[in-house]
Amino acid sequence: MSLVIDANMKLFAERMHISSSRMIRDYGLATVDEIIEAEAERGNTHAVKHAREYYHSPEKLIKLFELTDVENKFVLLHKMDDKTRMKVLPMLGQDDLRMGLYFFTQEKLLAMLMEVDIEELVNVVREAFPLEQIVMMFTEDDLSNFFLNDKLEKYDVVEQLKCMPPDAMKKFIEGVTGMPSDKTNPLELIQSIEQLPDDKFRKFMASIDPDTQRQVTFQLTKTNPDYLTLFENQTYCNMLNTLMKPDMIKPMIMLNHDSLVNMISELPGDLMSIVAAQVDTRDFAKFLQKGHMDLIEEAWMI
Repeated sequence: MSLVIDANMKLFAERMHISSSRMIRDYGLATVDEIIEAEAERGNTHAVKHAREYYHSPEKLIKLFELTDVENKFVLLHKMDDKTRMKVLPMLGQDDLRMGLYFFTQEKLLAMLMEVDIEELVNVVREAFPLEQIVMMFTEDDLSNFFLNDKLEKYDVVEQLKCMPPDAMKKFIEGVTGMPSDKTNPLELIQSIEQLPDDKFRKFMASIDPDTQRQVTFQLTKTNPDYLTLFENQTYCNMLNTLMKPDMIKPMIMLNHDSLVNMISELPGDLMSIVAAQVDTRDFAKFLQKGHMDLIEEAWMI
């Protein structure tokens, strides 16, 4: 509840450096809240400093300094040094951070994606493309390196070889044996391949027909999506680079919050301030109250 003018108002007027005659003329029965707000708008430094002491609740701070106005938040953010401004970024929501990515060139976005954890990048790519399309975009080198990776379990590969569709199985048998598929028992062939030492097994899978590799890769990654992390960041960045910039940014909502914050922190101060100004108003007011009220005082004196 606002404080009404009483016998102590003379002392209050002295603190505000407001003459008795002006108090009577301008404020009459105005509340302390109303007087502080009016004087702050006039640039009365004493009123602003009193507000610093008096407005302990975020709501009052928001009202007095009109922090619901994004432009007012921008002014304060723009006056901060980079270190202070960056402390605001973690308060932003995921989508506000993602929207800030539009300030970067596509080339810069791809460079930053090269540095994120592969698990995050896989999440972005899976949001951008269906699995079947992802597998179709793997190059022959990508597929060969995938099957050479010692983190790929031999048992899983063998199980997927056994359950290939008939047409894929036929092509696999003919590619391996050089003979018509009806001359070979598929399970016996796969069992003989399974008995190869691990290193020879990997080299064998890395050298078979790319179409068979692609089929097995699709089955493996559909059964166990974690296997998608065995590919390189560059592979996935090449896929994302086929998209227009808006279409590339849209699935980046799947990045971790910290990763998005780190990306936005690379923007120049003015652009970072535009993004940071989307912060929740109450959260921003609380942030200012924790040691940054001097920024408000300075801004109001402009």
